[in-house]
Amino acid sequence: MKKNIKAVIACAGVLVLAGGGYAALMLTDNAPDTSSVSSSDEPIATTPSKILGYAKYDVLSISVKNNNGEYVCVSTSEKDDEGMPVFTIEGIEDLDINRTLIDSLTNSVSALGCDDVVEENAADLEKYGLANPQAEVSIKATADAKTLLIGNESPTSGETYCMIRGEKTVYLAATSSLAVFLNTKENFLSTALIEASSDGNNPVPEIITIDRKDLDYDIVLEYDDNTTESGNTSGTLATHYMSEPVFSYLDVQKSQNATQGFFGLNAYSALYAHPDKTQLEASGLSDPFCTVSMTTMEGDSHTIKIGNKLNVAEGEYYSVMLDDIDVIYAVSAENLCWATLTPGDITSKMIFGTFVWDISKLEINVNGGESVLFTGSGTSADDYELTKNGEKADAVRFQKFYQYLLKTSAEDFVIDEQPQGEPTVSIELETQDGTVNQTVEFYKADGKKSLIVVDGTPCFKCRTAYVDLLIENLAKFDTNEEFVMNW
Repeated sequence: MKKNIKAVIACAGVLVLAGGGYAALMLTDNAPDTSSVSSSDEPIATTPSKILGYAKYDVLSISVKNNNGEYVCVSTSEKDDEGMPVFTIEGIEDLDINRTLIDSLTNSVSALGCDDVVEENAADLEKYGLANPQAEVSIKATADAKTLLIGNESPTSGETYCMIRGEKTVYLAATSSLAVFLNTKENFLSTALIEASSDGNNPVPEIITIDRKDLDYDIVLEYDDNTTESGNTSGTLATHYMSEPVFSYLDVQKSQNATQGFFGLNAYSALYAHPDKTQLEASGLSDPFCTVSMTTMEGDSHTIKIGNKLNVAEGEYYSVMLDDIDVIYAVSAENLCWATLTPGDITSKMIFGTFVWDISKLEINVNGGESVLFTGSGTSADDYELTKNGEKADAVRFQKFYQYLLKTSAEDFVIDEQPQGEPTVSIELETQDGTVNQTVEFYKADGKKSLIVVDGTPCFKCRTAYVDLLIENLAKFDTNEEFVMNW
């Protein structure tokens, strides 16, 4: 897959970028030319245990030059828990380094094992890929300096030819031990963008704003304070609701990635460290098409900038920058739902989400028909007192009627359609604690549909059959007839 990604970017990347850059998506994957090397060559000398064997505290620097660029790994003044020197990569010292990969680099220099001696006094280095090596690794230590040359993979699986410059012996070493020398410096950057909590208790996003160039509005998701109260007034399980472009409850499953997808977010790779103007423009990040801002309940904040899409056979990636970190990353589109999210993708079909015993007022006006005002107080079926138009009414009957309102289905999300005429039905709902004051209106629309307007904003459509049945059920309230729940 990495090879395919590199090919895609190389084509797009006529990008005016000479070298480096998106090549960081992969390691070099050149097919070795081993046609003239016999897999049955017998070692002709005693095989040493190591090709390189430097003590870490003696290593001053490791300079690597390969098909993807150059970088220098240097020893710092810091020590690890075992008293060994800590290494870093020049030019990206200020960024978050992948310590495991740095350790792999220094470990290979400290103890690069030899699996076989292929040839002593080798005259034809080209057949091993050592006349023009894949990588040159120059180690500078306190006592001496050496340069390791890395050639082609051998016909023996998992083995690669290598030698020390100035010597004539060709060795076989484990390809896995040499692969680290084929990295770009960007490969040494950590790909963990926003870490998840080890105990699963991630911070709670308080507000999330999605700003996209293909939308005429922002999508804003906010934390529902009611979810933290024991007397939860929300009829949904989602912890957030949508406040813009319209108010809507969220589907708990469909909205999970949009509200919780920040934590544990990882990049596939780092593309550019300290990108210049040309790299930012080529990646679509000088003016990103999508910006996602998130602030947690604890006051922390993150901003994700999403640039150009990279399409390959195995999937899609985006160029991404996070916060003020001066790195462009490649992140899988699967982990960036905000780049394509629309309100209808995550909204719940529920219009009313208030728990019935929290209602203080429910007023329903039917155009050309009756007007009913329900008022109530209490906390449960045992103590809830209800009036209808000022007279005491059956609270259990009210509960059953309200169940029909809870079934109001936002079948279609709309934002660009205006209501025509007068509403067929208008409903005003308030809660006893004053946290909800909601007005919902139903207007006739085309195609046997009704437009649902919430607090003055057109939001959804439902079937007109639902509205007709709502009127019929309201007329049945003072009878013993069962309310019809399906339409």
